[in-house]
Amino acid sequence: MRTLFVENLPPVGGEVELERREAEHLFRVLRAAPGECFRLLDGRGGRAEAEVLPGGKLQGRSSETLPEPELKIHLFFAQPRRNRLDALLPACAELGVWELHPVVCARSVAEGAPNDRWRLQLVEGCKQSGNVFLPRIAAPEALAAAVHRAADSGMELFYGSVAAAEFPAAPRRGEVGWIVGPEGGFTADEEAALRELGARPLNLGSWVLRLETAAICGLAVLKNLVAGVLLCLMLAGVSGCSERDAVKHPLVRKGDYYRDAGDPALAFKFYRRAAVKFPDSPALALKLATLCDEALDDPLAAAWFYSEYLRLAPDSEERDTVSAYRGGALKRLAVPEKPENHEELLALREENRKLRASLEGLRRRLFQMSRTASSSERYTVRSGDTPALIAKRNRVELDALLRANGLTRSSRLRVGQELVLPRGGD
Repeated sequence: MRTLFVENLPPVGGEVELERREAEHLFRVLRAAPGECFRLLDGRGGRAEAEVLPGGKLQGRSSETLPEPELKIHLFFAQPRRNRLDALLPACAELGVWELHPVVCARSVAEGAPNDRWRLQLVEGCKQSGNVFLPRIAAPEALAAAVHRAADSGMELFYGSVAAAEFPAAPRRGEVGWIVGPEGGFTADEEAALRELGARPLNLGSWVLRLETAAICGLAVLKNLVAGVLLCLMLAGVSGCSERDAVKHPLVRKGDYYRDAGDPALAFKFYRRAAVKFPDSPALALKLATLCDEALDDPLAAAWFYSEYLRLAPDSEERDTVSAYRGGALKRLAVPEKPENHEELLALREENRKLRASLEGLRRRLFQMSRTASSSERYTVRSGDTPALIAKRNRVELDALLRANGLTRSSRLRVGQELVLPRGGD
């Protein structure tokens, strides 16, 4: 059954309104005759069937709306030249890309704002494949800015690399980003920045691939990984993890990855960002405690996070063990009872004062994090929005809005982007 693209699906029995281009293709090229049936897509999850009536009209026969996919794949890509872009865009629609993010890299060879031709190519890909969701298109921006925003949202990120790399574990749900560089590849600084933001290398072979080849192959690999995980879950009779399960959140998984890779400082960074989202997670508190105790040599922070675990999980079977670990961390902070001289006593008192001040500062920061996480609201950016306008409309302090979302007063927003609206003391 041939497919047509419409802005709005008709009700059953209602007349179909076709764009001029689609109408000409249907009646002049295909020479549709009364009684023939066609599939209709609106690009927003809607799908219908329609029948040709005498007089060159279409009438809706059935209609349905499909749910959004559990896992949404975003493609971050340096723009190729026009002829290669025309081949890449339909393939993205056929592979089910959720959103396209054109980025500017140090070695980019082509730039330009998305235009009607982009949408036309994506529509053709949806019609060819039957994909009911037309890929969204973000405004072009610098690679670092686009990936930083994606990492802050908790998106699981992968980038193309010819270097040997461990094959990644399959993402299950949420949003995944596939980052493809220009023909000349990423610079060393760009790769380092991607790793710093938690992106993981994905090796697609021993040889350098063209941009559009790498994009398509990477998308296919990630979709195949997802399909394998979902199949295993069905065979095991498991419904999958809740998105609010802290230990399965992408930020925590990134922290686990860097901890195993021997980079505890970066692991701590991702755990702390996860703690903003899950301030009441005892498992996350324990991860932070053991990381500070074993890898970062920070007994003060370790003792604090051990205490948080005991507060959040007072009936845990691990209570006695964690209490012993907490005692060990506190013991490492203990001050000798009999200093040898007056100068040593003064030095120890000063050190003790600093430790108390540090502990109080840490307590205030964590308390503020938990208040921000529990009292924040979400706002979806609309056309024409600026940070100042959003702050004024929602009655929040502009500086607090910028801090909560990692923005500046001149940051460019994109339609559909979600922002945190801080409330109550942020």
